[in-house]
Amino acid sequence: MKRTVMFLLLGPSLVALAVWMVAVAIAGRIDDAFVALCTTASFLLTLPVSAITGLVDGYLAPTLPAPFRAPLTAAIGAALASGLVLALFTTAYATAAPPEVVNGALCAGLFLLLPMGVCSLLSNDIDRQRHSIEPVCA
Repeated sequence: MKRTVMFLLLGPSLVALAVWMVAVAIAGRIDDAFVALCTTASFLLTLPVSAITGLVDGYLAPTLPAPFRAPLTAAIGAALASGLVLALFTTAYATAAPPEVVNGALCAGLFLLLPMGVCSLLSNDIDRQRHSIEPVCA
C-alpha cells in the first residue's frame, strides 16, 4: 500500500512541482494560465508512467536491495517518460520525431529521474528486510 501511495501521489506531485518552478521561471507570474496548464499536463502525463514504474519497483523489491533498486527504478521511469513523449508525438503527427522533440523527450525523462528514485527509496519496506536475513530454525 505504501508503494502505491508513493508512486501514484508523491511521484507525479514532485514532477508537477518541478515543472511549476521551471514554468514560473520562464513565464513569470504574468501568465498564470500557462503555468497551470504545464503543471496539470505534467501531473497527468506522469501518472501512467509512475504507475508502471511502481509495478516494476514492486517486482524488483524482493530481489534487489534499495541502494541498487532505486537507480534502476529511476532509469526505468525516465525511459518510460521519454518513450511516452515520443509515442504521443508520432501518434499525433504520424512522422518521425525531429531532434527538437527528441531533446524534449530526454528533458521529460530527466524531470522524472529524481522523483522515481525518491519514491523507490521511500517505499522501501525495512521491516521485511530485517526479518528476511534471520536464520530459519527447524
